[in-house]
Amino acid sequence: MDEKPVDIDEFKEEYEYIVENLQRFGLTDYQARTYTALVAHGVADSETIASTADLPRTSVYKALNSLHEMGYVIESEGRPKIFKPAEPLEVKSRISRELDDVFGRLNTLYEILSERGEPQLVYTLSRKEKVLDKVREMINKTEEDIIISSPDFSTILENSRKALESAEKREVDITVVTSPRERSFENAKVKRKEGLIATDLISDGKRALLASPGFEACGYTNNPSLAKHLVNFMDILMERG
Repeated sequence: MDEKPVDIDEFKEEYEYIVENLQRFGLTDYQARTYTALVAHGVADSETIASTADLPRTSVYKALNSLHEMGYVIESEGRPKIFKPAEPLEVKSRISRELDDVFGRLNTLYEILSERGEPQLVYTLSRKEKVLDKVREMINKTEEDIIISSPDFSTILENSRKALESAEKREVDITVVTSPRERSFENAKVKRKEGLIATDLISDGKRALLASPGFEACGYTNNPSLAKHLVNFMDILMERG
């Protein structure tokens, strides 16, 4: 395309504010910059976006593909691919629905405990870095088997590959449920599912984690009865389609 790049310097402060806060909702720095630059254009190819966002073209193309998988970007057929942003308010509405789903499920676990008169054993964490640290910690603690269901397993793989490789050496049985086009861990048992929203981990049937889309928050429990509740849910998930 011959479209002139948008001059980000004209609204640099607003651009940086948006980029910083998009990362709080689970986007990487490159994804946030790519999406914001695309919104500024309305429609563009990867070269134009890379020029506007001042990012490497190959990195922008990877970011666009991942944003497409996440529902932030719409791409055209043919070559070169042309991209346009999903309407920001529609993205906001979808994320709100996903958060409602995740925290609704967390509340179900909370209510199970309350009905049994047990102390609250669901711990919450916020911020992507802390959530991914907890994911890695759970993998490292696993002795027998772990189930990981996530629409964004690539992020887990990037942050926890060494932990997964170590678990494999310990002969841990690793099962991954993820989206059709997501990367997976090479020697895991893999099931592909459309429409995954949250990230769920179950370690040895006694530790469980439920994370929101983008890993910006999670609930964690080492209560076996609660973990069993999530195991039952995962069994149903893996039996469907």
